[in-house]
Amino acid sequence: MAKENLKFDIREDGIYAIIDNSEAADEDAKVSRKDLLKKIEEYKISQVDFEAINEILSSEESFIVAKISTLTNIVVKHEAITIEASRDKMEGTISFSPPEYGGEFLTVDQIVSELNKFGINFGINMEDIGEIVSMGPTKHFDQRYPAAQGTPPTHGENGRLIYNFDITGEANHPKILADGTVDYKQIDYFTPISVGEVLAYRTNPTEGEVGTDIFGRPVSQKQGKLAPKLSKGKNVEISEDEMTLTALMSGQLVVSGKVLSISPVLDIKGDVGYETGNINFEGSVNIGGAVISGFSVTAQGNIEVKGAVEAATLKADGAINLYGGIQGRFKGRVESGGNVFTKFAQNARIIAEGNLVSNALLHCNISSNGSVLLEGDNCFIAGGTVFAAGEVRAKTIGSYMGVRTEVKVGGNPQIAGRYEQVKKEYEDLKLKYKKLNQDYEKIVQSGDVTKLDVRHKSLLLQLINHRNSVREQALKMEGELSEIISTLRLTKGRVVAEKVIHHGVVVSISNATLHLHDDITASVLRNVNGAIKAEPNTGIY
Repeated sequence: MAKENLKFDIREDGIYAIIDNSEAADEDAKVSRKDLLKKIEEYKISQVDFEAINEILSSEESFIVAKISTLTNIVVKHEAITIEASRDKMEGTISFSPPEYGGEFLTVDQIVSELNKFGINFGINMEDIGEIVSMGPTKHFDQRYPAAQGTPPTHGENGRLIYNFDITGEANHPKILADGTVDYKQIDYFTPISVGEVLAYRTNPTEGEVGTDIFGRPVSQKQGKLAPKLSKGKNVEISEDEMTLTALMSGQLVVSGKVLSISPVLDIKGDVGYETGNINFEGSVNIGGAVISGFSVTAQGNIEVKGAVEAATLKADGAINLYGGIQGRFKGRVESGGNVFTKFAQNARIIAEGNLVSNALLHCNISSNGSVLLEGDNCFIAGGTVFAAGEVRAKTIGSYMGVRTEVKVGGNPQIAGRYEQVKKEYEDLKLKYKKLNQDYEKIVQSGDVTKLDVRHKSLLLQLINHRNSVREQALKMEGELSEIISTLRLTKGRVVAEKVIHHGVVVSISNATLHLHDDITASVLRNVNGAIKAEPNTGIY
């Protein structure tokens, strides 16, 4: 585009060059001989006075008006267009040079024709071009305007594996309200299934759609990937095309990882007691009443008890929900392969492979391979022993009277239990060896052992062999104890108390133990480098 500070003016006696260098920032911005000659050639001006041109260019004036030709007419210059395409060929833009000396502005058809000559024949926006044309002389001649837009490819979506039911178990325990009652309207723990019901299905990946650039050429898309395959459990069927998972019978949905199975449900309207005898069922068991002392319920699925559980035994491969709580009388036992929910528990033994959720635990023996979570208004643990592989969370732990309460977290309950057993056996063996060694020393120091008769020599030999055997057992037990301690050190766990942990509570986290002689409030206890440290409970844990 020609410099704006160079113009031609047609007068009666000829053509005049008007040069205004007053606002030129540097030498490059000033009109040069090349600029002047290029414009003369562009407008096809003849009869040029080159002496006048030399005087113009040698002048130090910033504003010059000088006659350069005796001609009294000049070639008309029409509006011109410059076209550019983006690197990805998905966008075309245009810019314009203004018309001069009566030149005409380009029309929509002329602009489209120029785009076509350039090769752009797809995605031309006629509406935008029409608006640009309508601007006429008010358009910005130093601006690029979008004129064509390609269609980008639509990449295919991956196939998905979709479950028609919640398989995470995150909302699978009833909610305890602030007053400690259970909101039965929110209970949706067990999922009933009808025969023929689709449990899960796979969606097909899509191919997507090919795009088109502004030159009309195709732009390739990416195809979606296949969905993960369905996993088949008991009493379910995978379709021949491997796209749907369907129930073969009505019953209870049982989830093990990503595997879905159907188990029939046994509904008992009343109590489990003398009228029913002990229950041993391959599916899930729903009990509308209580479980009376001395009876047992065993299920390969889940167990749900609406009434109270007394000194009874409950064992399930799945989850256990005790809406009426358990009063175990030191004989009640609950063992679950999943989560356990109980409104409260007193004098009971509870083993949970998953989490245990309750409002209150009083003088219980608890073992959870997940976490022990106290919810509701009371949220207290008092007396007994509570073990959790993950964390123990409550408002209050222990009691103001200092009743002994043991809380252990971190690791596997079997490993933690084995640690206590091995530790006790190792201490017993050390005491036994010490006693045998003392007996041996007494005999040796009493006189010349070579003068002992045959019977006493035999007894001494038995003592020596027994002492050596006990020593070997103790060394073996010491090695196992060292391995268990190393394993426990690698585990993590914590104890969280919203209000207080009372004196009399013993906290063990992995291989570290803390006996509390004073109350501590609103704290989080962790194992830090083999020692238990208390941090303020800020509520963000």
